Amino acid sequence: MSQAGYWWPARHHIVGIHISLRLQLLDCLMGAAEKLEELLSLDRVRQMTGIGTTFSYGEIKAGRFPRSIRIGRRVPWIQSEVQGWVRLQIALNRPAQDG
Repeated sequence: MSQAGYWWPARHHIVGIHISLRLQLLDCLMGAAEKLEELLSLDRVRQMTGIGTTFSYGEIKAGRFPRSIRIGRRVPWIQSEVQGWVRLQIALNRPAQDG
């Protein structure tokens, strides 16, 4: 780590990387740092998905629904993961439209 506490590869590791690739890497790292995930309560997850508590925990156990994370005594879900699950359910339950 650098003295500022930020990770960055040692100079000899990035000398051979083209400048545009270094800029893309920096943009990616900064973009990830700027994007904040919203954390959802069980009630909010139930509102977004329309499924009940028992069913959601059964789906988590079966590996078909996103797991919550533990933050102290709270166990929220990550919004983007729940939204991804909703999008998957829509895609699985709508017939493919051939154009």
